[in-house]
Amino acid sequence: MGLITSAGVGSGIDVETIIGAILDAERSPKEASLRRNELRVDSTLSALGQLSSALDTLNEALNNLNSLDDFQLRSAISSDEDILSATTNSETSIGNFSIEVNNLARGSRVETTGGTFTDVTDTVGSGTLTFTAGADTFDVTVGAADSLETIRDNINANADNFGVNANIINGATGPILVYTSTITGDTNTLDVTNSNASLDSISTTGMTTTQTALSANATIDGIAVSSETNTFENIIQDLTFTVKQETEVATPVTLAVSIDKEGIKEAINTFVDAINEFQSISQRLGQSSEDSAGQLAGDVTLRLLSQQVVTTLQDAVTGLSGNFTTLNSLGISFDEFGQIQVDDDTLDSVVNSNFDSIGDIFASTDGVSIKLQNLVDNYIGSGSIIDIRETSLNNQKRQLETDRLNFDYRMGQLETQLRSKFGAMDTLVAQFNNTGSFLTQQLSNISGGWGGES
Repeated sequence: MGLITSAGVGSGIDVETIIGAILDAERSPKEASLRRNELRVDSTLSALGQLSSALDTLNEALNNLNSLDDFQLRSAISSDEDILSATTNSETSIGNFSIEVNNLARGSRVETTGGTFTDVTDTVGSGTLTFTAGADTFDVTVGAADSLETIRDNINANADNFGVNANIINGATGPILVYTSTITGDTNTLDVTNSNASLDSISTTGMTTTQTALSANATIDGIAVSSETNTFENIIQDLTFTVKQETEVATPVTLAVSIDKEGIKEAINTFVDAINEFQSISQRLGQSSEDSAGQLAGDVTLRLLSQQVVTTLQDAVTGLSGNFTTLNSLGISFDEFGQIQVDDDTLDSVVNSNFDSIGDIFASTDGVSIKLQNLVDNYIGSGSIIDIRETSLNNQKRQLETDRLNFDYRMGQLETQLRSKFGAMDTLVAQFNNTGSFLTQQLSNISGGWGGES
């Protein structure tokens, strides 16, 4: 018997309602359970993702405070950035320097003699041109049919070109081929040689050098220094400065190198912002109010992590003594809402008078940043506590998807069985009804016949 989709047609019984009621009674409890578990898994995964993101942000902030070298960075401030700028590292010595920029570094320029060519389509000869500036060199092949324009284009397009630009200037005496080199330095003036004398007119032999290459020259506290480029590396040990303009006579630029205290304060404020963001997210996820319970309310992982973070921030750093052993001694403390506040006056005072103690509190062996970063590493990344929980929850999610498919299959089977059974009943009742109607009709006929004999 095929599946009946309109049960009750034969019997007149509302079989569809009966089947629907039975299916609903079977489906509702399991459906509710599946949905409840799906919502729980999705909500927990979302919450762990938010927590992990907050910890990632905190970890990035800690990266700038987890090494004593981070607290030894230097800043170099130029009195005129338009003339000179500088960069330092943790080894740069503190001091002030008076710098005069006598001249900037420059490349060289070579030109063909006026009147040598009458048109840009003129040919020269054939052979190989070799361009050399210091240790740099490249070759260009010149064909007998190559015009001045073609030669220019081939030079500029050469894959090995180290920084030579070829141009044509159409002057009063005809086109002039110009080579300019970007290679600077006293010993790096461009030299162009050839393999065939027919190319002498476009080689150094037959051209005029209108500008020689030059090194940058400066005077630091009366000491003459030079650099092949406009960047001076380690001329002042462990410092790099770049010159951009020449200074006016007797008007030096002052370069002041000092500990980068402002950079440290900025790193501390970034750390505080990251802690407060973590605190806000953990409080929201863990709140247990009946009206608005958090997604991780009562969660052991969140509760333990929050306690460990707060403890680390409040405890004294092991191995330190004196007045500066805690974040609180730097003016960094919790307020009544669980957020960290910074007393700028206290922090400024410590920066100016006890700067080394800041590095000890954050980045010594058991410093706040070191302990926090170790703690955070336990909770994020491959194999961490959150990673393991997310893996478990994703497995649960896949199992729930399988359970739902299996449940839908079983419900489909149950509906098929119910329709089959009720279909058989419907057919049987319909047959009984037909038989009853037939008998009633026959009895009515007999009754009518008896009435006729009387």
